[in-house]
Amino acid sequence: MSKRLSLGSALLMLCLPLMAAAEVSERDRQRALFLAAETALEQGQRTRFNDLSAELSDYPLLPYLEYAALKRQLSRATPKAIESFAERWPDSPLAPRLRQAWLQSLADRQQWTLLAEADVSGASTTILCTQRQALLRLGRRDEALQGVEDLWRVGRSQPRACDSVFEAWRAQGGPDTDLGWARFTLAMQEHQLGLARYLRRYLSEADRPSAEQWLRLAEHPTELRRQTQSALENPHWVTITPPLMQRLARRDPRQALEIWEQRQSDWALPEDVALDLERFIAFRLTLRERNGALNHLASLRPEVFDDTLRQWQLRSALSIGDWETVLLASQSMSHEAQQQAIWQYWRARALEATGERAAARESYALAAEQRNYYGFLAADRLQQAYRLGHRPLVVDADALAQVSTMAPLQRALELKALDRDIDARREWLALQNQINGQPDALVAAAHLAHLSGWHDRAIFAVARAQEFDDIDLRFPMAFADLIAQHASAQGINPAWAFAVTRQESAFMTDAHSSAGALGLMQIMPHTGRTMGRTLGTPVSHRLQLLDPELNIRIGAAYLKRNLENFGGHVILSTAAYNAGARRVRQWLPETGAMDADIWVELIPFAETRQYVQRILAYQLIYELRLGQELTTLSRLMPPITSMDDLPASRLAHYQLWASDNAPGLPVAIVCDAPGYNETPC
Repeated sequence: MSKRLSLGSALLMLCLPLMAAAEVSERDRQRALFLAAETALEQGQRTRFNDLSAELSDYPLLPYLEYAALKRQLSRATPKAIESFAERWPDSPLAPRLRQAWLQSLADRQQWTLLAEADVSGASTTILCTQRQALLRLGRRDEALQGVEDLWRVGRSQPRACDSVFEAWRAQGGPDTDLGWARFTLAMQEHQLGLARYLRRYLSEADRPSAEQWLRLAEHPTELRRQTQSALENPHWVTITPPLMQRLARRDPRQALEIWEQRQSDWALPEDVALDLERFIAFRLTLRERNGALNHLASLRPEVFDDTLRQWQLRSALSIGDWETVLLASQSMSHEAQQQAIWQYWRARALEATGERAAARESYALAAEQRNYYGFLAADRLQQAYRLGHRPLVVDADALAQVSTMAPLQRALELKALDRDIDARREWLALQNQINGQPDALVAAAHLAHLSGWHDRAIFAVARAQEFDDIDLRFPMAFADLIAQHASAQGINPAWAFAVTRQESAFMTDAHSSAGALGLMQIMPHTGRTMGRTLGTPVSHRLQLLDPELNIRIGAAYLKRNLENFGGHVILSTAAYNAGARRVRQWLPETGAMDADIWVELIPFAETRQYVQRILAYQLIYELRLGQELTTLSRLMPPITSMDDLPASRLAHYQLWASDNAPGLPVAIVCDAPGYNETPC
């Protein structure tokens, strides 16, 4: 039986030998040798490089030296050398990278014989096709064309390297008309109309009229309303209709609904296809029109609904205060959905609004068991303490011993120590792939990452292990001095700044978003330049935003600016940090006031809606970690008014940072209560 250790005992057992002075000194020496070896290789000092490398036989990053040396002489590398590297370091992400670079080098140098014999498993499509080119040049046509159908049967254009292979295949009689229609269908489903037009040449005479009809309707989908008897005569109508109607529903759901109601009986689609299409149109209509779709939703058969459509029916009803429909929707979801805190909370709100107070309290109580935004809201409605449920993880000693000696972990931690974050994360992914499905090993890896200050990996690893109760690990106090300093300078609650940083980057200093946001608090370059000028710290290059001090300084100032622009309202300020102030203004009520929990639920962007909810919940957790008196969510959530009313309302005087007379909230720490959960982020 494996031993189970507390976090403190496990880390002490692991860390004391590793942190012995002699070992630290030896590792520092190895790092210096490693860096010197890299410099020698760059300067062409091969003898010195070899001598230095020889002293690093037990250093975790030795494969990186071997990789660099092989990369510099790919034109002379033999297949044996490439295979030898992969055999020596099979668990490193360097092995497939080296193979890909070597294969590309062979293709660039037209080394057809070597390329024809190479192992290209896992290589890019370009390399796969280039190897087939090599086989064709060597007269090995059958081998070159074996399995070519898999390269053909895709909905997008393939790389130019595949052109000659496909030409050779066509000379051999391929593709047949069935394959032609299969690829045409894929292209149309991905709306690649140019490719689809090209593919018409591979269709049978019988299929071409269907293809032409599909292309015409793809360009003018409203013409679907004219498709009656001809639809029944088209053998591919069941294939054609759903993607066309779905595309129209995304663009104009009301028009899609009108056409569907006019023609569904004429089209005679199979019941399952018709049901899916009817559900999709209703979903898009609800997203677009919200309460305007309620009458249509009320007319639908029960079997049309799934949980997603019911949830949007509930939100639509919320927008006009139709609590009876809110209750109906919440009670019509699947059993699994009804157990989630979000729908328990809204069912309770609806029960309360319709006079069923006892039942409402029962539903609130169920939601309040959960450590998340809705659980905290429910606790506020019951006027009871939040149950944050901190429970330190217990580390399995055997798993800890196993993971701590795994090569990918050793390489990842060493690369992290050298500030080579991208390579470190690649190695961590290799480790994760090895231990995936082993919760004890994932937990051990998370603790090792936490110990090394690698907080984002620790957070993600425990989420993957489905362990959410160790508050200290999941909500670390990283960059505490900087966050406290700049939050204080701006007069905002440091717990708010911590929550934003935790959500934005999980404390990953070099975080890059697909939209271009950078660093700990995910600052957009334009925002960085604007706020930098305001703060007297010009930002001349976007990569400056990766500096933690500058990033946090700008992020805290931007939070404060949003707070001022929205009358001190933390919800609006938080939403604006994610979606921009202009969008938030558009989402405000035109007149009157709206309950803040309803306004948050109706945020059109799921990302922003979940962002606001998490920030509010995370702020409470960080208030606990900072030793502050907890702010109730209800205090952070005064009613939402129009923009014109904000400055004149009491929100203009609302201060996020707790005033002396603001009520706090006692905290119930329950370390062994079951049922705590939170959506992983």
